[in-house]
Amino acid sequence: MTTTSVSEIPRTGAYAGRSHAEYRRAQTHSRRVRALKILLPLASVLVVIGFVAVSFVDTLVPEGVAIESVAVRDGKLVMQNPVMSGQTSDARSYRLEALRAIQDLATPDVIVLEDILAELPVSAGETAVLEATSATFDRGAQTLVFREPFKVQSEGGFSAEMQSADIDMATSEMSTSDPVTIRSGEASVVAKSMKMQDKGRLIILENQVRMTINPSAIKQPARESN
Repeated sequence: MTTTSVSEIPRTGAYAGRSHAEYRRAQTHSRRVRALKILLPLASVLVVIGFVAVSFVDTLVPEGVAIESVAVRDGKLVMQNPVMSGQTSDARSYRLEALRAIQDLATPDVIVLEDILAELPVSAGETAVLEATSATFDRGAQTLVFREPFKVQSEGGFSAEMQSADIDMATSEMSTSDPVTIRSGEASVVAKSMKMQDKGRLIILENQVRMTINPSAIKQPARESN
């Protein structure tokens, strides 16, 4: 983690005249703010992808999703190149496409999506792209499960790499016990596990958490106050 020595405390501006302890507390607060700035977009993406998955399954038959072809193989309904676009509940546009969507006729509530590419809203005027090898949505359990690595990249420079994730749509909670790497232009956060609760309002990073901040991002507030 980036640290700042006593000699680096600004002698002018907002931090002028503060003790080293006060300056350290201000730095800690700044780190927390920057951590939230790169974690909250991920929370937003995961909440939206869950919403889209629910919408996708609810509208699979017969209309609402463009499907290139449909076939029954070994007791499974295989939909080739399904594409879905629409708007979230707050009128933000999204698009989800996959190479295949597979529905086992013996367990019709479970849909497996393969080679997923989704464009999802992060904030007003900004979108993020989610790429995943596969994901499984269980309509009965209201869960969306990623068991293979996936990546999220936003237009604003935010990115997240995760090895797995379990999303509970009923409670809007997400958890993973595998490593997480989240980056922005200002900082990066690495953790061995992560939980999101209350629709992303509560984010818990656990086990060997490391945060690295670009030194120029730390010094920026001091420069702006001069």
